[in-house]
Amino acid sequence: MRFALLAAFVMSAASVQAQGTSPPRFGGGFDVTMALLGQDLIPDGPSVGIRGRAALPLNRDVSVAGDLGVSAHLFEGASQARFVANPQASVIVTLPGGGTARYILAGFGGFVPFNEGAGGPTLHIGYGWAFPLNETSFFTEINPSLLIGSDKTDVVLAARAGIIF
Repeated sequence: MRFALLAAFVMSAASVQAQGTSPPRFGGGFDVTMALLGQDLIPDGPSVGIRGRAALPLNRDVSVAGDLGVSAHLFEGASQARFVANPQASVIVTLPGGGTARYILAGFGGFVPFNEGAGGPTLHIGYGWAFPLNETSFFTEINPSLLIGSDKTDVVLAARAGIIF
């Protein structure tokens, strides 16, 4: 069901984008994610990971994006490493301003543990900054999520940085 919703979201955005707006943008970077300690939805403690994103501009101010992150909880040693996938679908609204592009992103996604924890769907809202370079942009963002488990809800904090092509 979640995959069908994500596919419908991306397909409708692609049909609007095909009507003659800017070309898609792609990005990649690193993230650090921290779940509150003592919850059982994803592994406790900080994780480090990589993330890729594709964004389809609908106009100069609004884009839709799909991204996928994979994080590793490595702080208990290699033998205890735990991995989590974190797909997201977002609407990105660029705020007015000069020099840097400030933006708000919000949407839904999920945390999918590969080997420990229950995971679950998420709702997220975040704030980011893109710093234009010559042909690319450097970005940083803070994107907290509300992780919804079967019997409780937890907050997951994420900080990201990377390059937009």
